[in-house]
Order: sequence, then C-alpha cells, then structure tokens
Amino acid sequence: MDAARKGIVVLPFEVLKRALLQPEASSLLMFFVLFGITAILQENFFEAKSIVRTINSFAPLILLAMGQAIVIISGGIDLSSGAALSLLTCVLTTVMKKDDPITGVYALILAFLVALGTGVVNGLGIGYLRIPPVIVTFATSYAWLGIALFLRPTPGGESVPWFRVFYNMRAVEGVPEVLKSLGNYVPPALLLIVGACVLWYIVSRTRTGRYIYAVGSNIESAYVSGINTGKTQMLACVLNAVLIFLAALFFVGQNQTGDARMGGPLTLRSIAAVVVGGIALSGGRGSVYLAIVGALILGFVGRIIFFANVPNAYQTLVSGIIVIAAIAGPAYATLRRELR
Repeated sequence: MDAARKGIVVLPFEVLKRALLQPEASSLLMFFVLFGITAILQENFFEAKSIVRTINSFAPLILLAMGQAIVIISGGIDLSSGAALSLLTCVLTTVMKKDDPITGVYALILAFLVALGTGVVNGLGIGYLRIPPVIVTFATSYAWLGIALFLRPTPGGESVPWFRVFYNMRAVEGVPEVLKSLGNYVPPALLLIVGACVLWYIVSRTRTGRYIYAVGSNIESAYVSGINTGKTQMLACVLNAVLIFLAALFFVGQNQTGDARMGGPLTLRSIAAVVVGGIALSGGRGSVYLAIVGALILGFVGRIIFFANVPNAYQTLVSGIIVIAAIAGPAYATLRRELR
C-alpha cells in the first residue's frame, strides 16, 4: 500500500518536472512572474487606458519578433529586420502627401511591394544561393539603411490624416462612433497582432508551415525528402517581411513621420525575444506564438526598471541581468532535453 501511494505521489512530480523542463514552460513562468511584478509596481496597470498604452508600446517588438521567429525556425536569422522597418517608414512618408488622402493608398501599395522585395532578396541569398543567413542579412541591413537614408536623411516626411487609423481610431475624422468606442478598449495595434497571428495560423496549417519546421530541423534531410528548401526559406523571409510591414504601418500611424534609424535597436531585441520565447536558434523547434511571450517579457523588464525607480547608472545592468535570466531558463531546458 505504501509503495502504491509513493508511486502515485512520484508520478505527478515526474510529470510536473518534465513540464517545467520544456522551454515553453520556462518562458511562460518568467512571463507570469514579470507580469505580476509589473502589476504590483504600476498602480493603474489594469485600467483601460493603461492597457491600451501597454499594447501600443509592445506591439512593434511583438510583430518583429513573430517575423524573426518564422525565419529562425526555418533555419535562418534576420539581422536586417530593423533596417527594413526603417526603410518602410521612409517609403510611406515619402510617398504620402498630407493634403492628398489618395496618396496614402499609393504609399500602402508601394511599401507592401518594397517589403515583399526585401523578403525576396533575403530569401534568394539564404535559400537559393546558400549564403549563411548572418552574412546575407548583415549585408542587406546596410542596403536597406542606405536607401532609407537616401529617402529620408533626417526624420520627417508627411502622412495623410487617415493613416492614424493604424494607431488611434479616435483621432481620425469620419470613423464611425462604434469603431471609436471600440478603440478605447481594442487598439489598432492589437488588431495588427491578431492579424499576424491569423496569418501564421493559416500558414502553419499548410505544407509550407510544415516545411518551414522540416527545413529548419535538417535542411539536407528536407532536401533529400523532396522539399524545395530554397522556396521554403524564401517564403519564410517573405512572411517576415509582411509582419515588418505591419509594424511600419503602426509606427507611421503613431508618429506621422519616417526615420531611417529608428528600427536599428529592434533587430537584436527581436532576436532576444525569440530566444526568451524558447525558440531554438538552431532552427526547427519552437512556437511563433511564444515569440509574443518573449517580446512581452522584454517589455515588462523595461516597465519594472522604470516603476522600481532604478537609478540611471544601474538600469542597463539590471536590465541585462533580468534578460540573461529570462534567456537562461529556455536555454537550460533545451539543453537538458537534448542530453536525454
């Protein structure tokens, strides 16, 4: 009887232990811890306006992290995502003329085509020419930055008034009152994120989604099995470009200007968010949705430092320690699983 009881106790413990050793569990645990600390430190955390501001501040990194996750799962990495984001904001604000609403439509079409072009160029280098992704995207980051600086040497440009619909529906004249009221609780940034999730959900249910994981796991085996690895990696880069395009819409809607250098810091942050989300840099493993969790964790780190009144001299150090702890959990879990 005692042995039976002991077995009953040990079994749930083993199940719990295995669950906690999953990279996803480590990421989710860290998320809930930082979420709770932020909620305690920020008194108005659960107020509607505060929630909207939080979503708006986290949205660009979430979108870039999701796109980065797709590329990394396919076996690549994108060091040009921030530069591509900057380029798209400059394209949008160069084409748009404030007093001519139709130019907003032209800007949307052209920027989307440019986004697809950046994805195709990266995909050609990574998927077909088999150049290491770090080399390809490092080179294209300079190309996108150079074009952005040509278009917009200094921050500026114009944006049509209705473009604010991508940031704040209440600020756009002619928007139905129902949508304005909805905007108090469901900001456009959240709709962009939901759209990105829906896009990936659809793709993940197709052969392309399965191929992305297969190619990232072992590109040689995937090729031998008949998968067009070049096409698959190119499609991963194009999907990443579409999500970068969504982030650019939000930025221009928010700031009404373009900036050739604003996306730079987001490149490494998006990669960090992917790792924190438990996605293996070696490719083939992880969930794109957990890149959202990784981005939220990084966002909460900044909030905690701000509301905890950490002195300026120590903010970078404290931030680094928390981020290292957030990365160490999924990395340790992945290592333990691989050693088994």
